[in-house]
Amino acid sequence: MICQLTTIVGVCRENKILNEVFQIRVRILRKGKRGVKHLFKKVRRLALRGGIPGPSPAQLDIQPGEWIEIRNIKEITATLDDRDKLGGCLFIDEMAEYCGRRYRVLKEVELFYDETKNRMCRAKNMFLLQGVMCSGRQRLYKVDCDRSCFFFWHREWLKEVDADGSDR
Repeated sequence: MICQLTTIVGVCRENKILNEVFQIRVRILRKGKRGVKHLFKKVRRLALRGGIPGPSPAQLDIQPGEWIEIRNIKEITATLDDRDKLGGCLFIDEMAEYCGRRYRVLKEVELFYDETKNRMCRAKNMFLLQGVMCSGRQRLYKVDCDRSCFFFWHREWLKEVDADGSDR
């Protein structure tokens, strides 16, 4: 019987040149892919400059505890790209049921942990709303999720309302 640990060294030596060729190929493809992604992002940003009529997101001063209204589904879908995203924020089907309603702002999101990338990410113009959570019934996964995560709402999807409930 042959010990596998003694044969591994020989296998590594034999495939060293082949491994180097594959690594060079991966590096070239990765660099090209990054360039194409960057170009698509620039084109998408230029296409989305029209935005929603009304005050620009920079003018909206949304603070925790304030009441806001989520824009209607037509206004939100007008801001989305072909992947249902705005500035990297995904608008999933389940979020549509909250459109047109008023909620209190829980907090603005500045950092969050992205489980797919396995790292902390920065967020701009993203908010969490009180009581607006995922129920786990979504098209992204094969089975229902029981985590009850907050939805991320982009600033452009929200409208400020006065304390008496009228639009600003």
